[in-house]
Amino acid sequence: MESVGEVNKLVRTGWISRESLRGIDQKGLRRPICTCGKRLDVLYVDTPDEACPFWSSVRREWIERTNGDGIESYPKLQSDFEPQRRWPRLLYEKGRRSASFQSYAGLTRAFFESVRAVSGKSVIVDCSKISVRAFALSMVPGIDLYVVHLVRDGRGVIASHIRSFREDPRAGVRRDHKDRPMFDVRSSRVVHLVSLLRWIVGNLLSEWVCIQLGPERTMRLRYEDFVADPKGALDNIGSLIELDLTEVADAASSGKPMQAGHNVGGNKTKKSGVITLRPDAQEWRTVLSPTEQRLSWVLMGWLMRRYGYKR
Repeated sequence: MESVGEVNKLVRTGWISRESLRGIDQKGLRRPICTCGKRLDVLYVDTPDEACPFWSSVRREWIERTNGDGIESYPKLQSDFEPQRRWPRLLYEKGRRSASFQSYAGLTRAFFESVRAVSGKSVIVDCSKISVRAFALSMVPGIDLYVVHLVRDGRGVIASHIRSFREDPRAGVRRDHKDRPMFDVRSSRVVHLVSLLRWIVGNLLSEWVCIQLGPERTMRLRYEDFVADPKGALDNIGSLIELDLTEVADAASSGKPMQAGHNVGGNKTKKSGVITLRPDAQEWRTVLSPTEQRLSWVLMGWLMRRYGYKR
């Protein structure tokens, strides 16, 4: 099993080429650093040692599988089919695949086949947080897709956003990052409200995608349950995908640091290259003011109850 992180962000690092990013919203661009510490924009390094060897090999394999046809258009194709707002278009594509979607599907399948070939692993873990992207991948012939809807206490998500650290030039975050990679904000109140809305919309869209794929292809997992009992959670995931995850579960349960490997995107912990699971300490109780806690529950409580959270 090979984890590649939020791999949807890879092409926005200049991994294909900088020219392929023309016309792409600059706010979506990412710093070209892999969690291994090497660069992802492999065409623009001064010496070969600066480039990530894994993603360099994947790029070469991808070009061989596609004969180089169309890879420059892939960032545009991603923008056409993967953002959350594209779900109506994907529903239309289910009825009759357009030539554009067929190009997207062919390149996407070849990409994941390239990752499998280079890694030598048959299962690829894509941690992308865009639920509609999962729906798009489910429509790609040849991709055997399973989805884990990972839920976290919304108050914890908001607190994490508020406490976001300042820019790390090697962290792989947005170039215009100030206090929070996704938002250019000046106050915690704005972060709170925007994060709250995104949590609600993101989880509702994830529920919708899981309904489209069916219960035999999806499961819901609470983040708090995972960190409290990683072995039990991974056993459940293994049952879903019919794979023995005992070795991974033992490593996660040991409490020892784990190497992130060649991941794209993610938070500062993952970008450090080392991951250590720790129980949820409900830090939101100290980060959020009593007013923010009450407002969070008033606006999110109806959905949080559905996921088993309490006030």
